[in-house]
Amino acid sequence: MIADRLRALRKEHGLSKRALVSKLPLNYSTYANYESGFREPNSEVLQILAKHFGVSLDYLLGVSENRRKADEIAITNEKEDDHIKKYRQLDTHGREVVDIILEKEMERVSFLSTRNDAVKNIDDKWILLKVYTQRVSAELATYLKDVNDYEEMRFVATQVSERADFCVRIESDSMEPKICDGDIVFVKIVPKVEPDNVGIFVYDGETHCKRLRIDHHRGTVTLESLNKAFAPKQIARPENLHTVGLVIGIAE
Repeated sequence: MIADRLRALRKEHGLSKRALVSKLPLNYSTYANYESGFREPNSEVLQILAKHFGVSLDYLLGVSENRRKADEIAITNEKEDDHIKKYRQLDTHGREVVDIILEKEMERVSFLSTRNDAVKNIDDKWILLKVYTQRVSAELATYLKDVNDYEEMRFVATQVSERADFCVRIESDSMEPKICDGDIVFVKIVPKVEPDNVGIFVYDGETHCKRLRIDHHRGTVTLESLNKAFAPKQIARPENLHTVGLVIGIAE
């Protein structure tokens, strides 16, 4: 039953086995044995899996069909009841507006939680990294060569910060709510950023922290902001678009 539940939950989340174990402190063969039924996870691993999928241990073990944890099952209070009644009185447009706001707030809270998890200190170690400023006028060499136009800062050593080659201080709110004006992002030098990922790019002498979009059917390249107030930047001359690196996290 555990194997069936794990397989079903993984597929519900749209993950392959390798994609799932990359998010967990487990190796591929061990998890594959759980799904095949050749091994059963111990209590510690069960807790990890239940937390990851957001289900109760009883559900994961197959002894209950109720996915919710006991501490999540509560009677709504008077204020919550009032909100529900008001929501049901709204027309279709009103409900859509509330749904959009709620979804955005959940995304923000979820991101902040992930952001805090990413900065857990590794044995109280610290690392020094160069911090460049996102400049309106910049050359690719500014970030990839040993120039003096940077400050050196100390960061908590985490799995994210230790993978970074340098940092960039963002001077724009175009990537809100995930990356805010003034945030320092960790950057990993890569030859290219895969589509749909956020990177640091230099185009026609300007630095951009954007999400890369490539439409192979139309043959277009676009740098996209997360903040909908900013229009996507169409890249008319892809040969002039240079990759600085992949954004792999945000410094606290």
